[in-house]
Amino acid sequence: MRRRTLVVLLFCGVYGLHAQTVDEIVAKALQARGGVSAIKAIQSERLTGHISFEKNSPAGFMVQIKRPEKMREEIDFSEKTMIETTDGSTGWRLMATNGTGTPEQLTPGEVQNMEGGADIDGPLLDYRRKGNKVELVGKAKVGNEDAYKLKVIDKKGEVRYDYLDANSFLEIKWEGQVENAGKTNTFASLFSDYRKVQGVMFAFAITSGTADNPNAQKIVFDKVEVNVPMSDTLFGKPSPPTRAGQPAH
Repeated sequence: MRRRTLVVLLFCGVYGLHAQTVDEIVAKALQARGGVSAIKAIQSERLTGHISFEKNSPAGFMVQIKRPEKMREEIDFSEKTMIETTDGSTGWRLMATNGTGTPEQLTPGEVQNMEGGADIDGPLLDYRRKGNKVELVGKAKVGNEDAYKLKVIDKKGEVRYDYLDANSFLEIKWEGQVENAGKTNTFASLFSDYRKVQGVMFAFAITSGTADNPNAQKIVFDKVEVNVPMSDTLFGKPSPPTRAGQPAH
């Protein structure tokens, strides 16, 4: 009996040396991105590229983010431009055709979706101070890659799942509820083509969709800029572009 107990204790001790705790995984994830200091040094981001919806032709795409939780997205569909903005509390959507259009206010759920994307730090950095809870669900497969699956519950009770590559500790998948046009669906995004910009890793390719249509949307960024000066007026009620097919910056 004593020998069996010793074997069990030795096994548990060796296993404990290799087991990853939530805080260890979070720390490695933040370090993989570039480290806490480098992330917190970013005050604004401008990402420009193209977005594709299923088999449609790519459209020009720009995202501008500024602390705290300000965000502006623009999609240029040639003769039509869609602009969505939030200043951290209120959000707007403008569909402009031939330089004309009237902005409409976003629903609280849509504003919350944008606020999540506007968090430069992400939900893991200082998660306790933010009121978030992070749980390690276990390991899962994302394509052919092993990943740590984290359950993140924010202070409002919203649940999302972050999948971190088991080798690089970079986020390779996100899963959660997204509200769009008054309807809530479960969406997932896959992140790839990571590149370093001023010491911080950014995914230059993002594929998103639902379980029924996982490839509904693909974003490819051509350029990522950080700490670009931005006026707060960019994130208020948007105005139509000055001419058709040209996003208002």
